[in-house]
Amino acid sequence: MKAEYENVLDDHIGKIHFTYVNTWNQLLPAHWHEHLEIIYVLEGGITASINDVSYELKKGDIFLVNSNDIHYTYTHEDAKYYLLQIPPVHLERISTRWKGLKFQELMTGEEKYLNCQLGEIFQEIASLYEEKKEGYHLLVLSAVYRLLYLLSTEGIREEENTETAHGTVRDLERMKLCMEFVREHYGESISLADAAGLLSITPEHFCRLFRKYTGQTFLAYVNQIRMEHFHTDLLETDENITFLLDKNGITNYKGFLRKFKETYGEPPKEVRRSLRIGKNHL
Repeated sequence: MKAEYENVLDDHIGKIHFTYVNTWNQLLPAHWHEHLEIIYVLEGGITASINDVSYELKKGDIFLVNSNDIHYTYTHEDAKYYLLQIPPVHLERISTRWKGLKFQELMTGEEKYLNCQLGEIFQEIASLYEEKKEGYHLLVLSAVYRLLYLLSTEGIREEENTETAHGTVRDLERMKLCMEFVREHYGESISLADAAGLLSITPEHFCRLFRKYTGQTFLAYVNQIRMEHFHTDLLETDENITFLLDKNGITNYKGFLRKFKETYGEPPKEVRRSLRIGKNHL
């Protein structure tokens, strides 16, 4: 789980990232990236937020995140969806002014034409990835460009000022600065006063602003970033658990370890042991 500027790892020769996701009650914290992101919900429900606007997604809905918009998602129960992320190298071919374009964010099953067309393209891409025949990447690119054509002709958001459709540009940049600060200093002691001071606003104003754009308190956000990095270190190193807790800025060991077990289903030692047992069976 990432809660920062996300460096999307393209897994396709055409720099397209496409994957099938199956999660259960999972929060993907607030982050942003330059890629255009599209989610096609197959089963279950998802609460999704872009900047300061929230949506409740259900089976058949298509959710779109424009480039550089702050967003987070929370999956309810057994959620299944396709995730497609398209990098700027393809977006810039839509128009020389592609950065100013804002596409419609939610296409429900009730919006038959666009939703149906996009859904069919998602299914086509999924089949191509599953079969992976020689030259399949060319067909994936063809499908992605048909998708972009549909969005650019049928899915442009109709608003007088798309740059300030959600919140304000200033507030969005403030939140990005704050999240970047957490990303760089999560291993240190970080206080609410530090974050508010960074933005030159009062702690009270900061709390309201942060929750509005991320759906979390600042403390919950910082702890989630620490947990993400702790989990990565746990799986990728042999360092003892106390060392990793200290390395990642965690001081309340008992509270953190309780939350870790809630999130991953097992205490850290068991998570590490399970990974090693799995590797030994490969």
